[in-house]
Amino acid sequence: MWIVCKQVGLFTHYLTPSGTFQPGLERASKFVSQQMAEIMAKKHGGVARQLE
Repeated sequence: MWIVCKQVGLFTHYLTPSGTFQPGLERASKFVSQQMAEIMAKKHGGVARQLE
């Protein structure tokens, strides 16, 4: 699974299904493919990262 995140000061915010960045990994949108995550990261100004 892939997520889109953005560093905001000391905190990491994650892209939610509503298209906003909020803290809390449990609210993050999860993408099956790396390509989709990278497209969303580029569109919203974040970084695609793989969940382990």
